[in-house]
Amino acid sequence: MMLKEKIINTNKPVILMIGAVIALAVNFLPSEGMVFPFLIFCIGLFIGMFFINLMPEQDNKFLISLFLLAFLSRIFASLFFFNAVFLYNGNGMLGDAWPFSQSGYDVLQMWLAGIRDIKTITDNMMKITASGNLGSYDFWNAVVYFFTGKSPMSVIFINCLAGSLAVIFIYYITKQMCSIKAAKIAAILTAFWPSIFMWSIQNLKESSSIFLIVFLMWAMLNLKTRFRFHFIFLVFILSLALKEMRLISFFVFYILVVPFALFLSICRSKRLEFIFLGILIIFIGVSLFEVVKLQIVKLIPFFPTRGNIEFLKWAYEMRTNRATGGTAFLTGLNLSNPLNLVFFVPTALLIAWLAPFPWQVGSMSQISAIPEMLVYYMLIPSIFSGYRFIMKHRVSEGGLLIIAYIFIMMIVLAFIEGNIGTLFRHRAMVLPFLFVLIGIGLEKITFKITAHD
Repeated sequence: MMLKEKIINTNKPVILMIGAVIALAVNFLPSEGMVFPFLIFCIGLFIGMFFINLMPEQDNKFLISLFLLAFLSRIFASLFFFNAVFLYNGNGMLGDAWPFSQSGYDVLQMWLAGIRDIKTITDNMMKITASGNLGSYDFWNAVVYFFTGKSPMSVIFINCLAGSLAVIFIYYITKQMCSIKAAKIAAILTAFWPSIFMWSIQNLKESSSIFLIVFLMWAMLNLKTRFRFHFIFLVFILSLALKEMRLISFFVFYILVVPFALFLSICRSKRLEFIFLGILIIFIGVSLFEVVKLQIVKLIPFFPTRGNIEFLKWAYEMRTNRATGGTAFLTGLNLSNPLNLVFFVPTALLIAWLAPFPWQVGSMSQISAIPEMLVYYMLIPSIFSGYRFIMKHRVSEGGLLIIAYIFIMMIVLAFIEGNIGTLFRHRAMVLPFLFVLIGIGLEKITFKITAHD
């Protein structure tokens, strides 16, 4: 059956919905930025349908409905948000969104002026950038603006699409790990979890980064279960894109997560939880050892292994740079002191998993996060239930890769994040995979309750 016929037969009402949205979108879009966002919207619909059509037909009806609802709700919300903020500040963007956009436009102007050396562009931009920093996402804005002109809505619509596409692959990952019911729960949570939804309707890199890591995880899980050369090519392309968009996630994934998951799969036994705990203890022990060695280096300048403490230095510098603002936490700590490190590790891990806490109501953004965090706390038991199921039944299917990614990313965030607001935003890179565990856990808990009754 042709793609067009399958889509119409699967869910006819969506055709009217799409037509209505197109008509409304044309009216809502700012006149100077109407054409390219509209094209991105239409292309996005086709891409979503294409990915859904590649999979078993039994999933199509649910996925088409959910993808359209996720994508269209993001489009409407982004249009409303942009116009409302535009009335407030004249540019339609809040926080880091405007510096990303402006830096991207400035980079493009330098490129069009004939400056082709990236180092020269970077050096010049560091003198004028509003954020005080310049990264790959600034250049991504420049690439988009090269084709669309200075059209922030074009970048925002791409983020809306990325956030909606991630829903599809979280569904497939969860279905591969457990069942259709669990997959539906995980996909719905990914589609409408408040913070993930909000990041995806702004000019922020979280949405694109989430899509890349979710797509990459799906490709690697499929490569493990059914070896195909096109999956190798896909993993390669996605890895390059992730490296450019979120360098730290790329290194964490390939230097820590993949080797760790391979090690655990080799050591398959009923004691995997103890192995994981042992690795965590070793990690903390090595960190303590490096701290002690750092003290020795200070006392003995010619200590021969002086160069092996770079990771701890890097983590400490990253954390120091981020530990600013009203939501900074555990500030002023010197991690080269062993006692400080012993105190820091469990506290930082607890904050990485659970912050912001409901009693932290210092700003409107913190207050708005309270309902989400309360729901998150209620779902924690299902996270443990999903974890137990994967460790018991889905190790050979690649479940360890998901588990390793979640826990290692949380450890990394605990070490390098010094601001609760930034931590809350960057934890979005982990949330979709927590939703995989939650979907599995809720299904298993519901099944046990039903069986008991």
